[in-house]
Amino acid sequence: MRGQDLVMLPGPVNVTHDVLSAMSTPMFNHRGEKFSVVYRSVKQKVRKVLRSSGEVYFVTGSGTAGNEFAVSNLVAPKEKVAVFTNGFFSDRLRDTFRAYGAEVIEIASQWGAGLDIERFEAVAGEVSLAAAVFNETSTGIVNQIRDMAKIASQHGLLTIVDNVSGVGNRYDMDGWGVDATVTASQKGLGAPPGMAIVVLSDRAREKAKKIPKRSYYFNFDLFEKYAQEDSTPATPAISVMCALDASLQNIMEEGVDNFEERHRVSASALRAGALRCGLELFGDPELASNTVTALKLPGKARAVVKTMLERYGVAVSAGLGKYREDVLRIGHMGSVDVKDIVATLSALELSLKELGIRADGLGEGVSSALQVYSGAPPEKVKSGEPQFSHPFNMKR
Repeated sequence: MRGQDLVMLPGPVNVTHDVLSAMSTPMFNHRGEKFSVVYRSVKQKVRKVLRSSGEVYFVTGSGTAGNEFAVSNLVAPKEKVAVFTNGFFSDRLRDTFRAYGAEVIEIASQWGAGLDIERFEAVAGEVSLAAAVFNETSTGIVNQIRDMAKIASQHGLLTIVDNVSGVGNRYDMDGWGVDATVTASQKGLGAPPGMAIVVLSDRAREKAKKIPKRSYYFNFDLFEKYAQEDSTPATPAISVMCALDASLQNIMEEGVDNFEERHRVSASALRAGALRCGLELFGDPELASNTVTALKLPGKARAVVKTMLERYGVAVSAGLGKYREDVLRIGHMGSVDVKDIVATLSALELSLKELGIRADGLGEGVSSALQVYSGAPPEKVKSGEPQFSHPFNMKR
């Protein structure tokens, strides 16, 4: 009988026992002081993770709900906006703007490539707002948000960033000049699904007060009013908030910089192992994400996903959209560490052999990953160019 599966999805993620225990907290009054204490605690920790002093709003729902909250409150009908697209989730962000009547100038790049910053510079004078996905989960890359925000600032534009799956990569909302950041509980923050989080700068809040309200559930005026009281307009997912408070506390104790470094090393180890197995990264290696790796597996991705889960108890994902059969996506975020990376690579190697994709070299991927964790210089790891080059303390 197989035990609990190892969840290495691009979200949701493995949830530690202490976080699950916090989620089982008995119900209490969401209009009372006990909830306000949890609200304030989560808000302050979110600010530290995102490096922001902005106001924090909690929207019961998925990360998509957070994106819709931001768009519906920051864009007026027929307002001209620039939206970068280079993957499945940036396409969804574009479609959200269109659903709210924005006139979208789409700045498209191929899936796996970064943002077309040069094209943005050419159109920045025509728009009032720019939006992009920070960590494109479908392709395993992080986009150049700092570059986008710098140009936007020069032209006085607001910026909206979907950072739903990017926590674990370094993100500096205030330092980069981002006006609205959307994230969610179920990915890098290491809690169960159910809570979107939106952080707004003062400039974004001022604009939101002037935008015509087209949704009752996402009405900014209501969220702003209740935020001043450390509460939410409607009944929140109390259990998820308690879990989120516990998972964020784990990040605080680890230290945000250490948390991000652990993600970087785990990503380097996973990629080193996968490349040693003969696989290739789907996206630009220079933009490789700390939280998601996308690998080319033409026509075989879904078979590998099925085998890894059914035979070895490791849950990973196939590609999205037109690449659903051709890309393998592995998440390495939240509490993921060396044992999870080794187990995942072991299941991957066995599955590749079982399916006849790679006949020999069993164990070489795991060995390459362990060299990364041991601090081997990149040139000594026969797997491409992992960027880890010094010993890493795995104590957490």
